[in-house]
Amino acid sequence: MKNLNKILVLVLFLVLASCNQDKFLDIQPYDKITTDNLIVDYTTLKSATNGVYNIFQDPYYYDSYALILPDLMSDNVKNNNFYLFSDVDKYETKADNRYTEKVWEKISALITQSSIVIREAEQFDFGTDQEAANELIGQLYIARGIAYFDMQRFFAQPYNFTNDASHLGVPLIDEDKVGIDIISPARSTTKEVYDKILSDFNKGLSLIGNSVVSPYYLNEYSAKAFLARIYLYMENWTQANNLASEVIASGQYSLLSNEEYIDSWTLDETSESIFSIINTETDNARYSSINYYYIFRRFLATNDLYDSFDNNDVRRALISSNRVLKHSSFGFDNNIPVVRYSEMYLIKAEALAELGDDDGARGAVNMIHLRANPTALPITDSGDDLKRIIQEERRKELMFEGHRLFDLTRKKESFVKYSTSVGTPINIVYPNNFTILPIPQKEIDANDNISQDQQNPGY
Repeated sequence: MKNLNKILVLVLFLVLASCNQDKFLDIQPYDKITTDNLIVDYTTLKSATNGVYNIFQDPYYYDSYALILPDLMSDNVKNNNFYLFSDVDKYETKADNRYTEKVWEKISALITQSSIVIREAEQFDFGTDQEAANELIGQLYIARGIAYFDMQRFFAQPYNFTNDASHLGVPLIDEDKVGIDIISPARSTTKEVYDKILSDFNKGLSLIGNSVVSPYYLNEYSAKAFLARIYLYMENWTQANNLASEVIASGQYSLLSNEEYIDSWTLDETSESIFSIINTETDNARYSSINYYYIFRRFLATNDLYDSFDNNDVRRALISSNRVLKHSSFGFDNNIPVVRYSEMYLIKAEALAELGDDDGARGAVNMIHLRANPTALPITDSGDDLKRIIQEERRKELMFEGHRLFDLTRKKESFVKYSTSVGTPINIVYPNNFTILPIPQKEIDANDNISQDQQNPGY
């Protein structure tokens, strides 16, 4: 992160709410900057918070790359002879790949910016606006926790890769010095990273309040939905179930019907929208958006995925001749769903199955299974067969939303990677060095505390 933590000129935070984030991030960083007068009132805090959300919206983050890569690196998607991620499609990624490097940079930028704003805001007295300011600070803590979680998923092995999560994770920055001094954070252990993620979420939840204004800003339930996902990755089945159940019982969301499902993918938001990335005609990623890449067949669904659907499964209609229709309309105002209500039932199902409550697990997964195909027989399996079916339902329900690779690796599954350019399917046997991305070579070259020996193996 040293390369990024020669931070952007922070005075521009004051206009982030109205400026284009791509242009902001193109400004030349400085080795050392001042954070004086960054936060001077509630308005400047709100602008700075909007600037953090703008990074989520970047095409190198949730508007595109962060959702495409986990499906492309799995058995769900293949590159259609397109230049972008052609080497990733072949499992031949290099440490100097400029596109995977961008993922590291954007996630790092969000961690950096949120850290600076949190620090400065916590030192400021907002007076009568303090309660509203605390809610924004809470959102920033949650946003930073999400960013650390995403960076960890892309650039380090899963939590359960070692018994005690002692394997190398991603760097944790010095929050007291970032934006003031040049910092060169070393790689932490995976346990340390997840401890930090949980700490950020817990702090954020203590501040964020319980109002649900829209799916485009983090709130109590979207934070708990993310946290349920994180606990699932940690195999803390009790907490994953408790949080998913709390979101389900909140009354804030509801499952779409079978008849509504396909058309829902053309809508800005639905009753299932827990957290989404908003786009307008002026700030959409356009020809770098996930909608463009899928609608114009830059990336294709695999036959293996399509063939996994029953003929009467409504979700099958989201693939046509390998074309992905889930992100079905290409315009300049397409919103991107990041967390949906249906995932909560799948988290609950997996957690209960692992806890030995097969009846509860079947009840949860059948909510998704029978919604997709009301003519199907209910799932009645138990034990390992039930666990396998739940993972199959996750694949079908969450396809093209950035989950598949992470589900395969955290479940320690080997799989077949289908590649257009290679032709012959590639057998990916767990554990595999290349199911995670390389630490960018630029980061290793610039950061004295990350040596070449700490590069992910194989790169």
